Amino acid sequence: MRKHNFFRHAALKRVQGSASILLLILLLAGCKSAPAGRNVDPLELLDAESSFYLAVPREADNLLIERIITGLYENASESDAKMIAERVNKVYCGLNRSKNKMEVQAVVDGNIPRNALQKVLNSKRGWKASDYTPEGSSYSYKIYSTSEILTMAFPSDKLGCLGRGVEGMLDRYDSLSKLPPDDSNKLYSDLDSELIDYLKNAESEIRFFASKPQSFLTILTGAQLDLRLIDVKGNFTTDPKHPNQYLLDLDFRFKNGTFLKSGKTLLTLAFGLTNSQEQIIGDNELLINDIRIDKQQLYKLLSL
Repeated sequence: MRKHNFFRHAALKRVQGSASILLLILLLAGCKSAPAGRNVDPLELLDAESSFYLAVPREADNLLIERIITGLYENASESDAKMIAERVNKVYCGLNRSKNKMEVQAVVDGNIPRNALQKVLNSKRGWKASDYTPEGSSYSYKIYSTSEILTMAFPSDKLGCLGRGVEGMLDRYDSLSKLPPDDSNKLYSDLDSELIDYLKNAESEIRFFASKPQSFLTILTGAQLDLRLIDVKGNFTTDPKHPNQYLLDLDFRFKNGTFLKSGKTLLTLAFGLTNSQEQIIGDNELLINDIRIDKQQLYKLLSL
């Protein structure tokens, strides 16, 4: 075991707890919304500083959300978990991994009832509430934090913000919500437009994009793959014949054709593929379809 594993484990446990608490709040709590105006899209609140982006629709795997709650929040019953999951439409995450920590920025699109947040996020439970007013705004938002790394806010009854850069997400929400309502057809985001479309159109599958995919591949394959990749994207869908497995589609972009040839060989060995599952496009793109993986491998990637 590397000496960093203890610190990485501790950081990941804090992230795990944050995810389950956030989903619990979707059932139990709500917030005062900012004045009515333009509807803000959740993807407009994520910044471009993450190396891994993920979109998890409820329709893709409701059990994944229930697992987060029942597996990590010991006071949540199975019936609570089901009700909470039903209030989640989609979760968007940006992640950065390093040797000793996982950094998360997330926005939850859901149905957040307007009840009193202080009943759940109070000092008795280790929470500290503070007011935050974006520069030039007349509206104040509540930010909830713990003594550890978790910070969250609920700028509307449809959106919850978590993790890195909550104040920045509130700044963006405040300014965008004040635009004319008929301006909703345009997205104001720091993310690439193709990435936005890719994540936003995730409906029946879990979609992801990794600009630094080496650690992602190591977790999935268990092997250190020396690939020269620009990026990788793909999706997970539950295997209808094996509910405990996903079918994984991957789209690799290599830096050039030479790296593609060597990378194809390494990936074939790592995933145990047949030629029928592979397709080369152009001189640097490789598609691999219908890879069967155990769901535990995705949970490991997400630190669940």
